[in-house]
Amino acid sequence: MTKRVLLLIALLLLPLAGWCAGGHYPVDDADIVAPSDFQIESWYSHFDGRNAEFGFLPAVTVRDRLELTAGYYRLEAGGGNLDRFELAAKWQFAPIEDGAIASALAVTVGHEDGEWSDWLVNLPVSYAMAHAPVVFHLNAGWIHERDDSSDHLFTGAAVEWSATEQFDLIGQLYREGSDEDAEAQIGIRTGIGDVVEHLDVAVGRNLSSDADWFVTAGLTLAF
Repeated sequence: MTKRVLLLIALLLLPLAGWCAGGHYPVDDADIVAPSDFQIESWYSHFDGRNAEFGFLPAVTVRDRLELTAGYYRLEAGGGNLDRFELAAKWQFAPIEDGAIASALAVTVGHEDGEWSDWLVNLPVSYAMAHAPVVFHLNAGWIHERDDSSDHLFTGAAVEWSATEQFDLIGQLYREGSDEDAEAQIGIRTGIGDVVEHLDVAVGRNLSSDADWFVTAGLTLAF
């Protein structure tokens, strides 16, 4: 199957519930799409027993270090549906290399309910261990909500462990604002090939007393 056929299938499947991706991990890394690739991340999340989220994130890198992303999200909840669009730019200061600290700066703006509703500035820092297949990620970001002019601090930490050549284990812990509950995710990622870059399956939960669970399946294509 050619790359063009896979890309067409990906675009046709966008409205379906099976659409899913690696973009469901809130804690970002300092990596960017390879300059020669066009990447599509997509995912489907089911949570609270009745709500669902679909995501679609095409991304491309220009000028070797600047990654541009245009995202579409659809949240289907009992109280109604919400469509959200995002534009993002990510500048990589240093790439991820064994035994070195990598970093980047990402800016994201969101559009929903007919207006540009919020923006996020995030600093992801990654460290790949020199003698072990483990990579750590830390995030520190600032979120501004236009509707009520509120600001929130986003913090997160993650670890990726390459258990085998085919399987990675990913764990994340993150929090938005001091008044919000922390959330955690753990997932398995498997590499497939040059075009189907990887598949993800993850489970997560809100760490408050009610402990809401959510499940996510993801797909990443690279052309």
